[in-house]
Amino acid sequence: MKEQLIQLFGLTIRDPAQAARVLLDVRFDRATGWTILALAVTLNTLVYFLSLALFPVPDEMTIPLLTQPYLVWIMLGSTTVIFVFAFYWVGHSLGGRAAFDTILIMVGWLQYMRLVVQLASLVLMILSPALAQIFVMAVGLYGVWILLNFLKEAHGFDSFGKAIGVIVLSAVGLTVGLSVFLSLFTATVIGMS
Repeated sequence: MKEQLIQLFGLTIRDPAQAARVLLDVRFDRATGWTILALAVTLNTLVYFLSLALFPVPDEMTIPLLTQPYLVWIMLGSTTVIFVFAFYWVGHSLGGRAAFDTILIMVGWLQYMRLVVQLASLVLMILSPALAQIFVMAVGLYGVWILLNFLKEAHGFDSFGKAIGVIVLSAVGLTVGLSVFLSLFTATVIGMS
C-alpha cells in the first residue's frame, strides 16, 4: 500500500490527468472518504502548528483566529468540505458527471499532497527561507494545474475551460460564504461584548 501511494504521488506530479484516472477507479464508501479527508485536515493542522513552533510569527503579525488549533482545524476542514461540495455541484451545473465520492477522494488526496509540500517547505525553511518561499509559490501554481486536470477528468469535460469555470465559481462561492459567516460571527461577538 505504501509503495502504491508513493507511486501515485509521483504520478500526480508527472501526469496529473493519469493520476486522476487512477483515482477514478478507487472505490471507498462515503464514510471512509470522509475519514480520509478528516485525517488529512488533522495532519495539515498539526504541521501548521509545527511550523509556527519552529518559526514563530511576531506578535504584531499574529492573527488571533489562527493561534488556536481547534479553530484552525475547523476553518481548514470547513473550507475543504465546502470545496468538495462546490466542485461537485458547480461541475454538474456545467455539464460534469463526477460522482460525489470521486470528488471527495480527489480532494482528500490533494490534502495529502499539500501535507507533503508543507513538510518539504519546513525542511527548506531551515536550509534557505528564500528558497522555501519560491518553492511554495511554484508548488501552489502547479497545484492549480493538478486540480484542473483532476476536475477535467472527474467530470469528463472535453476542455480545461469548464474545469477553470468550476474552480473560479467555487472560489467566488467560498469567498461570499466566508464573508457572510465572518460578518455573522463578528456581529455575534460584538453583540456579546
